[in-house]
Amino acid sequence: MSTLAYPSPDFPGPPSVTLEVDDGWEPVHAPGTMLAARLPRDEGFCPNVVVTLEPCARDHAIEGSLEQVRTLAAARGGGVSEPYAAELGGAHFVGCDATWPDPEVERVLGANLFHVAGAGETAYLVQLTGAVGGADAEADYDLVRGVLTTVRVQPWAAPAAGTQEHGA
Repeated sequence: MSTLAYPSPDFPGPPSVTLEVDDGWEPVHAPGTMLAARLPRDEGFCPNVVVTLEPCARDHAIEGSLEQVRTLAAARGGGVSEPYAAELGGAHFVGCDATWPDPEVERVLGANLFHVAGAGETAYLVQLTGAVGGADAEADYDLVRGVLTTVRVQPWAAPAAGTQEHGA
């Protein structure tokens, strides 16, 4: 009898993702996110960054993810920029910026970046989103983009022989 396990070399786990934030940023825990942080503000919109991971096919077309951003922005009365590419931490990302009106902060601007990472037959869509809004949106956009450029994505790797995984 064989034992199948996750994660394992046969069923690799998700990649690890790191971001660097300046002092003052705080972690945020929200359903559906793997990692999130925001810069707290007493008033107005809090600049934030969010990382999500989603299992996908190895040949996942990022164009579909960009279209989802386009559809969401249009549904909110906004639009998106032309797609752009970025090499971040040795990983190739494709992204677009989206903006839409917001009754509380005037407008919201989101930078959205996508990368397919994986090991073997398993792949994950890594989505980075940085959001800003309100009167400080332009200055905060540079701040959020600065955080997003620190991303490092490492595909899952089996522990070295002779070591034990946490929880095993």
